[in-house]
Amino acid sequence: MYKYVLCSDYVTHFTIDDVRSHFSADLNREIRDPQVCVSVISKWVTITDTMLKKSAMVFVDQKIEATLYEELEALNHIMNEGDWFDIRNFKVMHFSGLIRLTKNRYHIVMSNSTVVVQIQPKTCSNYYCFAKFLDIARGLAHPMYCIDLYGALVGVGELQPYHDEIYGEIRHKINFSLINLGLDEIKCVVYGDMAIKFYHLWNSTVSSVVLCVLSFWRIEREEGSFKNVTNIEGMSKIVIEPDIPEIRIPSSPF
Repeated sequence: MYKYVLCSDYVTHFTIDDVRSHFSADLNREIRDPQVCVSVISKWVTITDTMLKKSAMVFVDQKIEATLYEELEALNHIMNEGDWFDIRNFKVMHFSGLIRLTKNRYHIVMSNSTVVVQIQPKTCSNYYCFAKFLDIARGLAHPMYCIDLYGALVGVGELQPYHDEIYGEIRHKINFSLINLGLDEIKCVVYGDMAIKFYHLWNSTVSSVVLCVLSFWRIEREEGSFKNVTNIEGMSKIVIEPDIPEIRIPSSPF
């Protein structure tokens, strides 16, 4: 079986023996020579504390975060969202972030010796894990973990400017809500570049009921109670009127 080692400025191939793939949820630091068969469902660029640029990803068969540093340009180039890969010779580290996109306590770190081959898709799943509205409203969903939500858009506000203390510039936000089939409501706020994108998507719709899917959104609490959900710049996703057959559309509350 041929596979590829992708380094900073070249690609080579060589032959290796078949190795049993592990489910990403079963990975731990005791496994020798781990191998996984995964799809990239999210990818973004971030900066480390030492100002090193890196690509961060979420893999599935079962969600786990992964890191790929900028010097691995060849590997970074091929690992696109939606594609499937067989990956081996990587490090399994304890996850140390304050906000987690998955509930997996481990983190995959790829290096220039990581072996990667693109493969045919294993499943057609969208890998959403939708949270229950009432669990969020009652404080039963832990704010450490990002969530997926879907519902009908209501109460969509105007594009509002605000001063972003991190970027030191004027940016924008929009307040809106999602309702589910039981007409339970979750308040949401979208910030930054995604607010601009959302504004144009919302204004381009003509449907009386507009379905919206949020993935990797963060729960915000205030004085111990649920406040709203909000996006994390570069990580969160928003899709309006998605083509997802298993999602039922709530009736219009108006």
